[in-house]
Amino acid sequence: MFNKPFRFSRKSSKDLQAGSQRTQSQSPSPSSSTSTLAVPTQDNSRASTPVFPRSSPDSHARRVSDHTRRNSEIDPSPLGLNVIYAPKNGQKVDVVFIHGLGGTSRRTWSKNEDPELFWPLKFLPLEVDVSLSRIFTFGYDANFRTAGSIGTSVLDFAKDLLFDLKYAKDEQMDDLNIGNAYIQGQNDPKYESIIKAISAITFLATPHRGTNLAELLNRILRSTFITSSKQYISELARNSFTLQKLNEQFRHIAPRLDIVSFYENQPTSIGLKSARVMILEKDSSVLGYPGETSRALNADHHNVCKYDGPNDPNYITVRNALVSLISKIILTDGSDKSRLLNRRDSQDLKSLLAMTELPDTDYIFFRDQWAPGTNDWFLEEKVYLEWLRVRDSTSSILWLHGGAATGKSVLSSSIINSLVEQGISCQYFFIRFGDQRKRTSSLLLRSIAYQIARSVPDFLQRVLRLADEGIDFETADPRTVWERLFKSVLFHLKKVQPLYWIIDGFDEADDPRAIIRLFSDLPSSSTPIRILLVGRNTPDIAAIFQKLPKMLNARAKNIEGHVEDLCCYIHQELNMYGSPQFKEGIVRRIIGDAQNNFLVSAVEHSILCQAVLTHQWVRLAVDKLNLSHTQADVELALQQLPVGMEAFYGRMASSIAQNPSVTDRALASTVLQYATCSLRVLTVAELSQALHAEASRIMDFQRSLVDLSGGFVVIDNSGNVSMIHQTAREYLLRSNDRPFHVERDAAHKQLFLDCMQCLTTTGLRAKIKVNQKPEFLDYAANSWCFHLKATPPNCKEVDETLSKFLTGHWVLTWIQVLATNGQLRVLIRASKHLSKYSARWKEEAVAQDDIATQKLIGSWAEDFVKIVGKFSTVLRQNPESIYKLVPPFCPGNSAIYQQFGKMKDKSLTVSGLSMENWEDSFARISFGFGTYASSISAAGAQIAFLISSGSVVLHDSSIFEEAPASPIKHGERVYRMELNNTGTLLVTYGYSTTKIWDTSTGKCKMSVKNIESRPRPLAMLLTNENTTLIVGTDDRRIRSLDLSHTAPTWQLLAELEEPELEGHFLNSSNHMALSKDGRLIAVAYRGHPLSAWEIEGPMHIGHCWRKREEIARGEVIEAVWHPHYPEVLGLYIEGVVFKWRPYDDDIDEIATGASKLAISRDGSLFATGDVRGTVKVYTASEFCLLYQLASEDAVVGLVFSPDLNRFYDTRGYSGNAWEPSALMRFAEQRGKSTGSRSESESLTQSFTISKSRSQRIDSITVLAGSPIGRLYCCGTEKGAVRLHDRERGQLTDLYMSKSFLSIEQMSWSDDGRYICFSDVSKKIIIMSITPDTGKLDPLVETKATGS
Repeated sequence: MFNKPFRFSRKSSKDLQAGSQRTQSQSPSPSSSTSTLAVPTQDNSRASTPVFPRSSPDSHARRVSDHTRRNSEIDPSPLGLNVIYAPKNGQKVDVVFIHGLGGTSRRTWSKNEDPELFWPLKFLPLEVDVSLSRIFTFGYDANFRTAGSIGTSVLDFAKDLLFDLKYAKDEQMDDLNIGNAYIQGQNDPKYESIIKAISAITFLATPHRGTNLAELLNRILRSTFITSSKQYISELARNSFTLQKLNEQFRHIAPRLDIVSFYENQPTSIGLKSARVMILEKDSSVLGYPGETSRALNADHHNVCKYDGPNDPNYITVRNALVSLISKIILTDGSDKSRLLNRRDSQDLKSLLAMTELPDTDYIFFRDQWAPGTNDWFLEEKVYLEWLRVRDSTSSILWLHGGAATGKSVLSSSIINSLVEQGISCQYFFIRFGDQRKRTSSLLLRSIAYQIARSVPDFLQRVLRLADEGIDFETADPRTVWERLFKSVLFHLKKVQPLYWIIDGFDEADDPRAIIRLFSDLPSSSTPIRILLVGRNTPDIAAIFQKLPKMLNARAKNIEGHVEDLCCYIHQELNMYGSPQFKEGIVRRIIGDAQNNFLVSAVEHSILCQAVLTHQWVRLAVDKLNLSHTQADVELALQQLPVGMEAFYGRMASSIAQNPSVTDRALASTVLQYATCSLRVLTVAELSQALHAEASRIMDFQRSLVDLSGGFVVIDNSGNVSMIHQTAREYLLRSNDRPFHVERDAAHKQLFLDCMQCLTTTGLRAKIKVNQKPEFLDYAANSWCFHLKATPPNCKEVDETLSKFLTGHWVLTWIQVLATNGQLRVLIRASKHLSKYSARWKEEAVAQDDIATQKLIGSWAEDFVKIVGKFSTVLRQNPESIYKLVPPFCPGNSAIYQQFGKMKDKSLTVSGLSMENWEDSFARISFGFGTYASSISAAGAQIAFLISSGSVVLHDSSIFEEAPASPIKHGERVYRMELNNTGTLLVTYGYSTTKIWDTSTGKCKMSVKNIESRPRPLAMLLTNENTTLIVGTDDRRIRSLDLSHTAPTWQLLAELEEPELEGHFLNSSNHMALSKDGRLIAVAYRGHPLSAWEIEGPMHIGHCWRKREEIARGEVIEAVWHPHYPEVLGLYIEGVVFKWRPYDDDIDEIATGASKLAISRDGSLFATGDVRGTVKVYTASEFCLLYQLASEDAVVGLVFSPDLNRFYDTRGYSGNAWEPSALMRFAEQRGKSTGSRSESESLTQSFTISKSRSQRIDSITVLAGSPIGRLYCCGTEKGAVRLHDRERGQLTDLYMSKSFLSIEQMSWSDDGRYICFSDVSKKIIIMSITPDTGKLDPLVETKATGS
């Protein structure tokens, strides 16, 4: 349905002539606001429904009569989009009817082809609600009996519909496959207004997953002399790649729509006497999306969209659905438009939260396993209903655990579907053991946040604003994700309906305890959050679950012992002969044997394993019993069933090993290699392309996958190929005696080679350019390095393949693919895996060729991580820049420069680069002669330096240019500055005033006079969404300003009455640190221990005492609070770093010799700087040294970048940006962790200390080129003047200032014979330069000096 203002454009005269056969009717008013509902039919049609203001039955009856007479002479099967009914007073909703294969725009909807039974015109307008809609039909040539149009595809029909929707004179809406048209419109900006208007789609027996009869129909057509097979028929084959791709795309945008799916339940006559077949099974007619409404119609495939009259039960069912959808659109139209995500917001949200896959893939997988009637018992459980129907605004947690034969993931999918059908805001996540990404807390939280943002507009807008903070959520630790997205945003939203989170497979997460600890914060949320955890019971989870706050109302429910679902399945599927009593006895026996057989499996593995195996065993038992004809056959079948997990899997493995076909066994082996060792679940399309040689000979590849793999793999309705369970993977990967097993090393080798084959495909770059990239490309680009790491050493084929890839242009195409997909961080993972692979080469390499290959691998490993750091912005904007623009700017000794940067046919030449190897120095900022920066701050896209003159200099953190608003001049001496989280606001605290600045414009937003006593600020913090400024001063007082007022005044929050300790001298505080939430403060004194306070009260927490007896008093010169925990990180004057937990009075120390201290935004790292210019980076959890930099000049200020990939420092007269590879690798690894402290500690074990040395840089201050020839000169900060040639590089030093005075001005004479320059002391020098005609240096002579 279309729910936004929508108008039709007129076609050209040429277009109108082409459509002259279509019905002409009154054009809609340009100001009409319409919504559209699409309805597909049994032959693949769909329709869109407009809704209008209500009118009286009499008036619309007269309109129907008039309109019927006007349409009596119309072409019975018009093509294109045609208005068949329009209310006189305008409309708010449009309904479009779209027929299917072999149908027409009229006959499809008419019983017995009777015009009086054309129900969209004859019946619907008589309904009071529907009569407010404008009704269309869309016709296209889908007659498979006629010749021609062999290459016509579903996509062609979709494009025709979209064209008519946009350009037809007065009759436009949808097509053969409304999902396809909707998707095509999503990808084409010119149809954006149409797509935004679609609100709902109703499907009538639409083959979302195709039909097995499509290929049969094409064979019949090929056997006749009338016509040939049709492409669009092939595309409707069961689970065809076209339909799988369509469903994959459609599921990403389906949540925006109300979807109703009707399916047939009667077989259809095929004209051969009494022969009848089911054209479409239910699983093909139903999408299985959350919230989708599906209903059966008592009709066959032909009559599912044809009705006898207004009293036909099937018509009433369809009519009621349309009325419900139309009524919903009328009620929400104009009031709920903000809920729709526009394309830009959706893309920005996905990019910010690094969402590459939606959770509905897993939902659909488990929902496909659901059988009607199952799981209903749980929806009536008292504990569930109490969790569901909590009336107050509190949050709560319900934990479902256990049990034998429960099918918990299928149960989760049923709960999700039930919640969505009730209109409840539901978010969900399935933790999958076989997919490492889906076991991380970070992805779980980001996925939940993404789903909330799609349904809560206020949350969406606030989350999008977080992009300004520069946080890399993909690599951020889970605690940071929780703090920034949930505690700082969601918890503060008002008037939000309760949110329901379903988290399945909770016990399979990397660290379930850490997730539960995060959920302990839920009582502080203004938004009610109800969480349902589903997973097995473990002692660790049970222990931490008991510690949840009582006000959270956490409850657990054991669901063991429920066999209702198995009984329901057996009763539905068991078709054997015998009396009801006999059958019931067999059912009880199957249930009992299933539970007893797999009891040991549950103990050895998991309850979930038992459930999966039990269901598989029951299916096997039912299949065998259905083939039995006597009681003896029944007894034999039951006795031959495998007992226990090993026997069950052994039976499956034997079926593969005993296959007489060598090629079939080889294919099964390859398929299972992918299923057991791939980094993620692959689709049938991806697997088919990866196994092109094997798959090309298979007639039905998807069916063969299941048949040949012995039942170890399953394929869901979205075409995803996965193992039946993790235990099946473990069984196949064991190397002991098995009928059939998978060798792990061989599997990873095969997957690596297949990935390389895809990435080195001939013409790959050209295919990408025309958007025809291979299906397997995304997996290959993301995963080849993972499989390389797991391949066995000393494999010549692997080494040669890798060397071919790294020395050819394919490596650049791979980087282009990653840049296009926004996945440049894969380069960092590749760097890490290549480094490990290179280390193995060092142990094995002997031959000269081996040494050269090892050097090549090591060089690219370094290049990959540096390319991300230095060129990621450029590559994201222009992925093709990797070919000719990036390589020339890389160091001369880098692999990318050696292979692609100095090629003769390059279009770009870069000369004068001084570095031959990659350096950690990313940028250097000079403040000018005599300008000294005393402190540094970084937030969002801003780097701020506080200058001694009382100004603040701002630089952009991406290009390091000085901001247009810089410098910000306070007008007096400034003691301290503070940026907000996004870098959009700056606070400067001066001698007499405190000012708030807009960093984008440089304008002062507010100026407030300071306290008359002129206390010096020691700590400042912007909090409460930048509405409150908290300042701690040296008089031991904490004050605040309410920035929401136009003229705020200082308010005293707390006065810290510090008790003087015996043997210590209490004086004015010399340092303070505020926690991120503004609730805690640490205060340091010169002759007194560090003290920690709660500001509210205030309440003293404790003193920090030295860990060991020291003669020194322990003066603290720096201190910061951990962002997430009540923990202080500080620095003593003698260079000892300490970590103090004041509530536990626990302390750790490490000697660093530092004078400056900074902590990363997530608290995982801290950095120290000293007077010798050394910077060290440590892990905050274990004080492990991660990186060390040696440079010149004392470190005056130090700060991390928000994304953790860089740190910045100021060394007085200059600032620096450093980007060590060690930081990026740590951030990448950190993003995969759970966020627990134990996990953080284990991270450091995989890293070795990285050391770097940086030489002092003599910055260029002035540059001038000769008006003739190739010469140019530059002057430097230290007073050097150098002469360069564009082709030969530096020729000579013209001048060197003995006092190291900066060169400020420079100019050439018009004839290029003289160069004039001056230094900061105003000394002027003129020199003559006579170019040499050969390759000798030019002649240089000083002509004059003066001042």
